[in-house]
Amino acid sequence: MYRLYTDALNIGYGEQLIVKDLSIQIPDKQITTIIGSNGCGKSTLLKAITRIISQSSGNVVLDGKNILKENTKQLARKMAILPQSPESTGGLTVGELVSYGRFPYQSGFGRLTRRDQEMIDWALEVTGIIDFKYRHVDALSGGQRQRVWIAML
Repeated sequence: MYRLYTDALNIGYGEQLIVKDLSIQIPDKQITTIIGSNGCGKSTLLKAITRIISQSSGNVVLDGKNILKENTKQLARKMAILPQSPESTGGLTVGELVSYGRFPYQSGFGRLTRRDQEMIDWALEVTGIIDFKYRHVDALSGGQRQRVWIAML
């Protein structure tokens, strides 16, 4: 079974087409790698699959549903992307940044519940950064920052 596939996918920036007529199937419950030279469209493909950027044409289907028709919060519960060089956090603490990962599970005004706090602490614990909860992300090493971003997902 394929949880994710693309059909005749085209992705570009302006008039420049980066990914042309791509049809792939990504097997369920398996590690899949995307390999290619610099500038070949790997990151562009991942951004389109996660709906960060729009596709020019074609389809991306996840769990039998076109991602363009999927509710944003539902899609965020199913997939996330962590770029090689995440954006700066603007002075956030580790705990604050990780709390943003709870957004797809919140309702109403987006206040963190007790369950959200438990999940944040769990994510910090399993990524080995619980001791950094109140530190600013910008003060951490590159590897520590990467674990913070992983905990957020």
